[in-house]
Formats: sequence, structure tokens, C-alpha cells
Amino acid sequence: MKKLKQWKGLDHTTSLFLLLLSALFLEVVVTKALFLIWPERETGWSASDINKYYMPFMALLIILFWLKTPLEVRWSALKFRDRKMIGREMLVAVLVSAGIVLAIVGVRLWMNAHDPEAAARPWFGLYLNVHGRWFYPLSVIVQEIMIKAFIQENIRRANTTDNKHITVILTGLFFAILHMNYPLYYLVAAGLLCMLTGYLYERNGNIWDAVLIHFTLGFMPRALGMY
Repeated sequence: MKKLKQWKGLDHTTSLFLLLLSALFLEVVVTKALFLIWPERETGWSASDINKYYMPFMALLIILFWLKTPLEVRWSALKFRDRKMIGREMLVAVLVSAGIVLAIVGVRLWMNAHDPEAAARPWFGLYLNVHGRWFYPLSVIVQEIMIKAFIQENIRRANTTDNKHITVILTGLFFAILHMNYPLYYLVAAGLLCMLTGYLYERNGNIWDAVLIHFTLGFMPRALGMY
């Protein structure tokens, strides 16, 4: 896809700032629009329900900024270039994911012992039975392309200090803002997850280990009946 004629007077920093404001405005607009279109469901909308409608619009917004501003997408982040290094990083991702699953199982066991309502929930399959959850793996891949191959790459280019910690932290904050409809603890967890996988991305320039960890942390709590 070729770049279109770009908006004048925009550098990387200005483009990123405008993208952040646009993403916030879009999230508010989509949320309010859903409440207006289906007022009978206003109290029944969950944050994940809202995100199902918000993320496609966010993807279109990012495509627009990619085509019309100096911002670039690092498509090579989808490739396995150095297989030895990627193998090591994927092993780290598998170990982190296994640790996440064990922690979730431990929390679920604790909940079973202290909360009768939690104990009554099935251990497996609950997430899969909820309408529309089948799209989650694709959603994770799209989110990681947007956040790592687009946002993190362009924050690095705009970061004149060449400090990877600043790049990773700012990317994590951006990702957290995209979860503003969720409870505060979820928003914080999303930001920390993005920072963790952001360091992996800084090491190998590949999104697939981040995809595995993101999927595990987003899918397993619901699949194991945490809520």
C-alpha cells in the first residue's frame, strides 16, 4: 500500500501526539455511540464488549496516520529473521506464559476455598462459550502489530535520547490508555504487560513472543473461570 500525500508540518513527535489525542477521542465517541444506539444495554456493556467495536476503528485510525504522516510500520516484525535468537526469546515467552497459567490456577484455587460463587464456576470452556470470543487470537495479533510494529517503533524514532526504557514506558502508557474502559487494576496490568513484552521486542524486533504472552494473560483468566 503506497503512502498518500502527507499532511503538512508533521514530524514523528507531533504525529504521535495527534494519534494519542485521536485515539482517546475515538474511544470516548465509540463508547457514547454504543450507549446511544442501544440505551437499553447501557448498564450491560462490559469493557471487552466496547473494545470489540473500538478496536476496528482504532486499526483504521492507525492506517490513516500511517498513510498520511511520517509514521511507519515495521513489517519485518512479523518475520523470523534470526531463528536462534527468536528461539531463545520464544522459550522465555513460553516460560513466562507457563508462570502466568500457574499463578492463575493458584488464584483460582484460593478463590474456590474462599468464595462459593467462584467455586461453582466451571474450570474450563467458559470463555469459549461467550458469544464473539473466537476472534480474540486475531485481535491479539492485530493489537501487537499496532502497538509494537507501529507505536513502539515510532516512539523510538521520535525519542532523541536513544533510551529504550523511555520508549518502552511510553508505549506501555499508550497501551494502557487504550484500556481506559476497563477497571483501574486491568488498565495498570495492561500497561505493565506491554512494557514487559516491549523489552522483548527491543531485543529481537519480533512480535510473536509478545503475542503468546498477551494471549495467555488475556485468555486464561476467563478460560479458567476467574470471572
